[in-house]
Amino acid sequence: MEKYGCTIRKIRKNKGFSQKEIYTGILSKSFAIDFEKGLYDIKFSLMIKILRRLMISVDELILIHNDFHNPDIDDSLFELDMEKFREDAAYSKKIEIKMQEKAYKNKDSASMIRYMEILALKAFYKESDYDKSHDYQIAKRNIQKYLFDIESWNLSELRLFSDMSFLYEDGEGKTELFQCAWNSIEKYKYYPDFAVYICHLLTNNLFHLIYTEQYSFAKKAIDRLYELTKDVTMLTWKVILFYLEGLYYYANGEVEKGLNEIEIAKKIYCVTGNNFMVEKINLGLEMMRNQKK
Repeated sequence: MEKYGCTIRKIRKNKGFSQKEIYTGILSKSFAIDFEKGLYDIKFSLMIKILRRLMISVDELILIHNDFHNPDIDDSLFELDMEKFREDAAYSKKIEIKMQEKAYKNKDSASMIRYMEILALKAFYKESDYDKSHDYQIAKRNIQKYLFDIESWNLSELRLFSDMSFLYEDGEGKTELFQCAWNSIEKYKYYPDFAVYICHLLTNNLFHLIYTEQYSFAKKAIDRLYELTKDVTMLTWKVILFYLEGLYYYANGEVEKGLNEIEIAKKIYCVTGNNFMVEKINLGLEMMRNQKK
């Protein structure tokens, strides 16, 4: 794919701007010419100044650069059908092969971590003693090392920790990492998908907080979820909240109140045909009952 400088040149010429109008005070004349030929890349801070003069956003530049298609970013894990991945062997194998090929072809950390995620999910959903499997141990070791080595988490690390929360069920610093993740993600409150990211994080870790009897922490997470799910567009997360708040009440001795909320969530998932979540609710409630015996 051609360099961004070539795309900038097309935009500039289409808008009728001269090089002098766009680059004065930012790039020298000779460097601007070479930049537009695709011979050099420039600092992001300089690119922002150029885009301001062209009156376009970073997102619009990326869209134009990709011929008005969505950029080739791997969203496989965002769009992964978990129920199908668990039940359909052909589908899960196809995803695994796809991610493995990308990891070996690209040879970058991002592709390798995505492949590790698939290995972990495959073991988790398809093997009874998943935590003892070779693939699971490799994935766990690589993902944990990656997260511990990153000093400051961005959205990609937050999503990774949230999606792979089951890797920490043995208590290896999970609460500390969760607190770090929560503090980090609150800084993204003006990000367009902020609510979805934080709901994902909180719902994926609430069961752990309740099961390990960290009730005050769990209550804070539940209260935050209520704030985040007021809008009608967040109803999906509201249903999960019914289930998790029900577990919270159940664990705190308000058994009938808790079971009523859990039943509401369960009925909604039954009506919508989400058998995966129905089974997840049944398993979660069974674990809580066994703990209370």
